[in-house]
Amino acid sequence: MSQKIYPRSKDRETIYLKSVISNPNIIVGDYTIYNDFAEEPREFEKNNVLYQYPIN
Repeated sequence: MSQKIYPRSKDRETIYLKSVISNPNIIVGDYTIYNDFAEEPREFEKNNVLYQYPIN
């Protein structure tokens, strides 16, 4: 899969998660999508991954 972020051309609320996840401990599928109409969806890790510490 390419590093395409948005699966739909004019929809900026839905993203492919694999393209924006930087933490190697977070595993998502190639075509896992995420929609966030209230916040910036590219900030998924910051807004949704609350208890991922390096020592765990």
